[in-house]
Amino acid sequence: MLVMVAAGCLAGIGLLLMIRGAMSPAPQLDDLVADLHRPRSTVQPTRRDRMDDSFERFALMGVGSMADLEVCERSVAQFTQNRITWAVLGGAPGLLMLALRPFGLFDWMTTPVALLVTLVGVVAGWFYALIDLRSDAAKARREFVSSLASYLDLVAILMAGGAGVETAMAEAARIGQGRGYRHLRAALSAAHARRRGPWQEFGELGRRVGVEELENIEASMALVSEEGARVRESLTTRAASMRERDLLQQEAQAHAKSETMVLPVAMMFAGFLLLIGYPALAGLSGP
Repeated sequence: MLVMVAAGCLAGIGLLLMIRGAMSPAPQLDDLVADLHRPRSTVQPTRRDRMDDSFERFALMGVGSMADLEVCERSVAQFTQNRITWAVLGGAPGLLMLALRPFGLFDWMTTPVALLVTLVGVVAGWFYALIDLRSDAAKARREFVSSLASYLDLVAILMAGGAGVETAMAEAARIGQGRGYRHLRAALSAAHARRRGPWQEFGELGRRVGVEELENIEASMALVSEEGARVRESLTTRAASMRERDLLQQEAQAHAKSETMVLPVAMMFAGFLLLIGYPALAGLSGP
């Protein structure tokens, strides 16, 4: 039994390493060069720090970039906790079967099979946390784009009332609520502290959270002069295009959900035909 358990654990570890090698992206040259110029700390890390770093790297296995965590406002520790929670929940049925076998329940299941079910549940829960993160990140990006469209409208309205570009951007960020506005306020504060342009900081934010609309705004604002009318017109056009794109995506999702309802309805209809047709077929086939 111990040999089988050890073999199952080794097979699971090998499968995890294969998936990690297949899903981990190749490091970018710019990131490697930036890491070479990063200041080094003279403090030697302790054994516990090295273990925590190794476990965090293992928990980030399969995460293509940190943009999903950034847009969801989750730390690495929170994501690690989520993966452990889902892994425990996935392995709970197998452990429950093992715990109830001495009481006469689940006698038909042998111990190696229960251990295999536990291992499969742990692996499935571990990777389900990654799927859940990507789903939440896609939802957060859609909400961010909606918040960004309303933010650009507010900036355009304030500029039409006579406010300057930077004043309108700061006031509009303070008016709105939600996750997207929190990111925008943080970007404006960073731009003020670094003495950079707000559009450049928005572009950096877009690259960090994976929102292409912010990068497009940075590129378009670089081509527009500081004249208030042209900036206001560009912002209004961007907001309208983002709302239209969001509406098209929602319509496509609604059509996709409507199409997925065809299969359950067809199966229910087939079951109903089988229910009402079985007596007649049984009567014809009988003696």
